[in-house]
Amino acid sequence: MKTNHLIAVALLSAAVCAGGCTKTVKITVMNHTDVSRQIQLTVPDGTTTLGAVGPNSTMSSTLKVQTSDLPASCNLSAGGGASQSFTVTDDSPSAWWFHVTADGKMVGPLGKNDIHTETEDRGKIEIRSDPKMLLK
Repeated sequence: MKTNHLIAVALLSAAVCAGGCTKTVKITVMNHTDVSRQIQLTVPDGTTTLGAVGPNSTMSSTLKVQTSDLPASCNLSAGGGASQSFTVTDDSPSAWWFHVTADGKMVGPLGKNDIHTETEDRGKIEIRSDPKMLLK
């Protein structure tokens, strides 16, 4: 009877670990430049090319980090010297937003309710991370 109990506890522990051994964060990159940008993500396991985000476009990807690697130092880059370092922890939100500004710099990570402001010929544009746009 004790053996069956131990096996049940071991199987339950393995199931919990299988479902909870990674921290997942959705990353969205908004490109405010007039050129495509190649997006690369560096995590403790290495660097991955996520793809290209077109001019004035958005792309999303999922970042997964092993919980054994937390806190994890990461870097998101968009070519031309645009990059941003950040740290993923157990307390990190489920989604982060990054902006490649019109002048080619990277801003972020921003949360769901954070606002990024871009100044263009037509005035200031405030962009909420989740993804509302207001003209002022």
